[in-house]
Amino acid sequence: MAEMNIARSHVHNCELYMIFAMKIDKLHSKVVGTEDIDALRLENKTLFVQLVVTKDESALAIYDITKSGTLQRMCVQAQKKAESQLRVCQNMVHAKDKELTVALAELSKAKDLLANLGVPDYADPKDPTGT
Repeated sequence: MAEMNIARSHVHNCELYMIFAMKIDKLHSKVVGTEDIDALRLENKTLFVQLVVTKDESALAIYDITKSGTLQRMCVQAQKKAESQLRVCQNMVHAKDKELTVALAELSKAKDLLANLGVPDYADPKDPTGT
């Protein structure tokens, strides 16, 4: 595998902060800056791969850049599926947190009501049996 020196660059009005292009041919691989992409497109028999990385450095998409400049998506679905599954899990955790908050509030109300009626708190750690 070719060594890569990745230059990080800020992209305005975008969540993406690292974009680079890799020139791959039979003899060598070279990582180039985005400013060199157009020049490299003019060369023959070269495959260009552009890897777009999000702020947390997870790969967002890999594109095959032909010399005509068209972009062909190679790998995005796995990332989207993982993000979707993460959102589902986060929603489930959020729902369980809400249920727990409601249950704790109800428990607190019940304890207050029992205390007002003079019933001892049997959950007292000093006296767990209530004796």
